[in-house]
Amino acid sequence: MPDETQVWRAADEVRRSGKRVSQRNVIEVLQQHGRGGTSREVGPHLLSWKVARNYDARLEVNDIPDRMKGDLVSFVRGLWGAAMIEANHRLEAELGRLHAEQQAARELMDEAYVEAEVATRENVLLRARLAEMEGEVVPLRARRVDLEADVAALRKRVSDLKAAEFWDRVMRAIADVLPQDVWVPDRDILRLLPASLAGEANALGEPLTRGMLNKKMGVRITHWKYFDLDEDEDGAKRYRRTAT
Repeated sequence: MPDETQVWRAADEVRRSGKRVSQRNVIEVLQQHGRGGTSREVGPHLLSWKVARNYDARLEVNDIPDRMKGDLVSFVRGLWGAAMIEANHRLEAELGRLHAEQQAARELMDEAYVEAEVATRENVLLRARLAEMEGEVVPLRARRVDLEADVAALRKRVSDLKAAEFWDRVMRAIADVLPQDVWVPDRDILRLLPASLAGEANALGEPLTRGMLNKKMGVRITHWKYFDLDEDEDGAKRYRRTAT
């Protein structure tokens, strides 16, 4: 069983050979010197050697005097630490940038959500108002129909009044020209009236014809106004002014 001194010497020999200082290589050197040893026996002494020699296989440099290797390893370790510090700073800066971007993205998403929520609520209110207005439109449409009917009836009433006033003037005009003591055939009465009355009759849609004249004069005779009627067996009609 090798002691600490033997293991350390074997490790130094392996290191000088340029090989990696491992349990296997150290045991081989011990065997070459007739000492041997197992991993359990060599491992603890080799660990203390690595700590004492500041050994790191990743940073080990060959062909350099032993007295300089420690300084070189320390330099490399310092350089590595500085690189790691710089990398950490860059990583922190990148993480900060990513955090700021995430925060900005969240704010934009929150803003978009608020706008969408406001738009949704406004849409609900508009739909409710539209439904309310549609409910108001129904009675308004019914009222419009009623008003249109009232307007149509009023227009009809005005038209009837105009027609009544016109035919009353026509009857008075006939009464003014019709003799009281002479019967005048209905066909001749039209010749006694001014032409302007015929134009007014056409504008009202009731042309001043012989048949229309007999109809209107017959109404007056029924009410004992203006005229007397004489009708023969053939249906020919004659008129004269009623005696006042």
